[in-house]
Amino acid sequence: MVWPQELGPVLTVHPDSSTGGRAFCAPPFFLGHSMHKVILALGLLASATTGAAGNSDSDTLVVSQGTARVTLGDVDAYVHRIPETDRSGFMNKPERIETMLRNMLLDKQLASEARQLEIDKDPVVQRQIALAVENALSRARVEKLRESLKAPDFTEQAREEYQANKQKYATPKRYDVKHILFDTKSRTPEQAEALAKETAEKLKRDPSQFDSFVESLSDDQSKKDNHGLIENAASESFVKPFAEAAAKLQNVGDLSPPVQTSFGYHLLKLVKTEPAQQQPFERVSQSIISRLSAEWMEAQIRGHLDNLRNQAMDPKPEVLATLRERYSESANAGAGIPATIARPAADNAAPRK
Repeated sequence: MVWPQELGPVLTVHPDSSTGGRAFCAPPFFLGHSMHKVILALGLLASATTGAAGNSDSDTLVVSQGTARVTLGDVDAYVHRIPETDRSGFMNKPERIETMLRNMLLDKQLASEARQLEIDKDPVVQRQIALAVENALSRARVEKLRESLKAPDFTEQAREEYQANKQKYATPKRYDVKHILFDTKSRTPEQAEALAKETAEKLKRDPSQFDSFVESLSDDQSKKDNHGLIENAASESFVKPFAEAAAKLQNVGDLSPPVQTSFGYHLLKLVKTEPAQQQPFERVSQSIISRLSAEWMEAQIRGHLDNLRNQAMDPKPEVLATLRERYSESANAGAGIPATIARPAADNAAPRK
């Protein structure tokens, strides 16, 4: 099928051999859904995060659009700009991968146009390219420094940390509750509050009705599966008013007054508690050691960077004094510097994630 030219260039995603070498083409208005499915089918998630380990497939074509081509090597280079601990999460969403590939294709097409217009021969642009190279090398140097560091054994320090701060490594008291929600989507806040107070009065007279009220009155759609049960309700996973109300319940069967949250008004009933427990050192030691090791590594890198920053500088006062005037609006207007170069790059191509 030939798509009308006014719809723009067709994006072609190149699958690996597991798909039989077939190419996938889609019109631009359909790409969001289609590329999403293709990314999943091709296993690009795994390729992009593990491909850097061996560069034998770095020239493998991932996607093309017009004259632009993105290879696995290009993807590896892009992903390496993301902190290693965040790469897996970044590449775990097909939508994020699609956005990344679209941005890379657009950059490549614009760069191709720039070369055709010989913008790359402009002295200012050449220096910008040189600065970009130095920036990439700077990041690579820090990464290599991080890889070269070998943290000492922090087992004893971890034990000392545990002994000095045992309360940090205790699991707090657990509260499991059931709740009835009167939401403010289908009624006004005043109506929801009135219903909550009316129901609370009924429960004071007959607490045994709580479960039946969950089924007949609660607007929480999850009641179909959990029948109103909220486990560990006082944890930070829940909105603060709800968690605080749960923690105030002392005995199984206790009922809360109406509690207002962004969802509406709630009535809570305590159904189970578990006392706070001190976790043994053996259970938390690895997480403490990992944190101490990471802190040590960051300190080593920071020390190296500080050593470089603290080297003696040799400024030229007479040149420094000219910088403000050199980049004033009036100077730029007559300096023959293209506006797209003189202004910050954010005006033209904001950094994208």
